[in-house]
Amino acid sequence: MSDQTAIQASAEGTAQAAQQADASGKAKCEAEEQAAAHVGEQALRPGEQPSPAKDEKHLVLKRILAAHERWFDVQREYEYAGRTFPGYAEFHSYGEKYVLVKRAKLWEVDTHEYLFFVLANRLDETQVRDLVSFMENDGLAKVVPEPNHMSSAISLVIVADSCTEEALRLVRKTKFRKNFAFGIRGWADLRVAVADLSTKRVTTNAMGKQLKQTIEATLSVQA
Repeated sequence: MSDQTAIQASAEGTAQAAQQADASGKAKCEAEEQAAAHVGEQALRPGEQPSPAKDEKHLVLKRILAAHERWFDVQREYEYAGRTFPGYAEFHSYGEKYVLVKRAKLWEVDTHEYLFFVLANRLDETQVRDLVSFMENDGLAKVVPEPNHMSSAISLVIVADSCTEEALRLVRKTKFRKNFAFGIRGWADLRVAVADLSTKRVTTNAMGKQLKQTIEATLSVQA
């Protein structure tokens, strides 16, 4: 192979990888944007009346789950790895690129998101550490790095009555990525977002910024 041919092949491979990553990111981003657009719709199921015994964080969670139902598979009171979560959602996207006919396929990629929802009265640093550890281990176990796997997001959304500054500082500093087969089978990122109802503010880690739009839209909806 000549130097010119090698350079061309390398450039084509880089462009293809960039297209795959772009498709992966766009799929999850579009899903979150659509969820944000539908905040406030059908927060309660048909025939269901709001319960005065349930506080604000339960109503906020209902709105968030309702907003995700068009694009995610949503479950309530979800039991997993010895814990019960008031909400859980999954998103799966399949993408491919081919030339002229589908038999001449250039590449195909799968992207996924696994969203765990938690309610807290007063969120502190100890709780954040425990939940992050859970996500990095049991949450990560949700990811199946098959040959077409491009990326997965393991996401944690906490709705709290109030939060300590230490807890929010830890959330902002949280960073976790797992590469599978040295990246050949994609990767998984941890996204964390906390809604502090006492301040009506949403705090995320760097990878969790895509979650912020949906949650902020939820907090702006009047009860």
